[in-house]
Amino acid sequence: MTVPNIFTIIRLALILPILFFLLTQNNYIALIFILIAWITDLLDGYLARKLNQVSALGKMLDPIADKLLVSVIVLSLTISQAIPLYLGIAIIGRDVVILIAGLFAWLKYKHLMQSNWIGKLSAFFIGCFLIIILFYHNKVSFVFLYYIILFVVVISFILYSNYYVKTIKSLK
Repeated sequence: MTVPNIFTIIRLALILPILFFLLTQNNYIALIFILIAWITDLLDGYLARKLNQVSALGKMLDPIADKLLVSVIVLSLTISQAIPLYLGIAIIGRDVVILIAGLFAWLKYKHLMQSNWIGKLSAFFIGCFLIIILFYHNKVSFVFLYYIILFVVVISFILYSNYYVKTIKSLK
C-alpha cells in the first residue's frame, strides 16, 4: 500500500457522500467533497511520480476511481434532469467502454492502458462542465454547452479508440 494508493482509496470512499449530497440537493456540500476528490486525484499522480511509487494497483485503481466519480455525478445530474439523458448516456457509456477495453487489455495481454493527453483534457472539460451545471442548471440554458461536451466526449472516444487499437496491435 503506497501513499498515492491511499489517496485513490480516499477518492473511492468519497463517492458515497458525494452521491448522497447530490441526490439530496446539497450541492455546495457535494462540491466540497468533489474538490477534495479532485485534490486527491492530483496528489496521487504527483506523489506516485515524485516518490517513485507508481504501482500496478494504482494504475488500475486510479482510472476506476475517476470514472466512478464522474459516473456518480453524471447519474445524479441526469436523475435530477440537470443534464439530458442522451448526454448522461454518452458520458457514462464512454467511460464504461474505456474501462471494459482496459480490462480486456489487462486480461488478454497483461497490459495496463495508460491515459493519454486527450483523456486528461476531456476529463478536465467534462469536470468543469459538471461543476457549472451543478450550480447553474436552474438559472441558465446550457443547450450549447451540452453539444460542446457531447462533441468532446465523441472526439475523445474516437481518439482513445484509435490509441487502444494501435496499442493492442503492437502487443500482438
